[in-house]
Amino acid sequence: MTTRFDPGVLTPDPVARVEMLGWLEAGLDAVEPEALTAAALATQHPDRTLIIAIGKAAAGMARGAASVLDVAGGVCVTDHPEPVPDTMRLVIGDHPVPGPASLEAGAAVLEAVQSAPPTMDIVALVSGGGSALCEAPREGVPAGFLSEVTRELISRGADIEELNLVRGHLSAIKSGGVARAAGRPIDTFVISDVAGAEPGVVASGPTIPRAHDPERAAAVLRGLSIEIPAGVWEAMTREPMPLPRPKVTLLADGHTAARGVASVTPPPATVVDEWLRGAMGACLDRFLASRRPGVIVGAGEVVLDVTGAGTGGRTTHAALLAAEHLAGSNDIFCAFATDGVDARSGAAGAIVDGSTISRGGDPAEALREFDSAGYLARTSDLLRCPPTGTNVSDIWILWRRG
Repeated sequence: MTTRFDPGVLTPDPVARVEMLGWLEAGLDAVEPEALTAAALATQHPDRTLIIAIGKAAAGMARGAASVLDVAGGVCVTDHPEPVPDTMRLVIGDHPVPGPASLEAGAAVLEAVQSAPPTMDIVALVSGGGSALCEAPREGVPAGFLSEVTRELISRGADIEELNLVRGHLSAIKSGGVARAAGRPIDTFVISDVAGAEPGVVASGPTIPRAHDPERAAAVLRGLSIEIPAGVWEAMTREPMPLPRPKVTLLADGHTAARGVASVTPPPATVVDEWLRGAMGACLDRFLASRRPGVIVGAGEVVLDVTGAGTGGRTTHAALLAAEHLAGSNDIFCAFATDGVDARSGAAGAIVDGSTISRGGDPAEALREFDSAGYLARTSDLLRCPPTGTNVSDIWILWRRG
């Protein structure tokens, strides 16, 4: 089987793991951004159109749009080099914390929509990761403050609602900022990486306005002992221009990928209706509770408060915890970040089984130091691949083989 994944992960159990990699490929095929976008736009916007694509799936979405629309130009902001339509500018932003490249991307997007003729259609293609990749601070907010606040919120385990609430009050891009710069609503197509959330949460809603509530945003910052300078507070309290809600189309999310996985696994296969969310330990306990033979697939993103200095991420940490549960069994667990990037692990996740702990020894120190990726690299359980060009949260797979 041809696969994007590093074959090193096959070593402990080649037959079973080849099969599982095929399931992951099917999940990624179900959320392939080029095909999804082309299908959604095939009968819309017959006139020349400006495309703004932001997020980890931006390049594929832009190509899909260009295959069915007359694209006059635009900007594609993503996290890795990938072909985009000739009429569009590609900008590689910073991730997971906005930096100079993100500011360049934000400036390019704002300039593009501000200079578009009033009669020209504008379409936004939004996917996960865009919050960091594309940024411009509000007037009065230092770029360094915005970046540092983002870093602090992520490192302390803030949930996506808290992140978006704060970013929306500091940014000229978020919470409808791009649409305000254009002076009009923008048709928006979304591939979502946020478990069960409305599409305006994805990439902090660059074209989708949200309620202005600086007191709530300030409460999040103060709860983390982050001081708000007077000039920043003035910027946060400045009421944004009212804007009608645009037409928004959700193309895919994590459950789309989970159903793609389940469509090719041996029966019985179950896609968990409940999103993976909340504290990792409790969520993993619920996910592993079933002892019946078969395959269980879940999607979402759990919360992990990182305190150690090791190399690891959300999916590799979940996999190592699962390996403890599975020790001595014939079962397999996979945790996979659908964008191919699991924080600082240098991997996309891991596949573990009942022999992982016997091969690697006591994982207590690796878990304590958040060095799950280091441990799983030594046991040949680390799942590596290039960036996938899409992003619909994480996928967990439990295969009870009896």
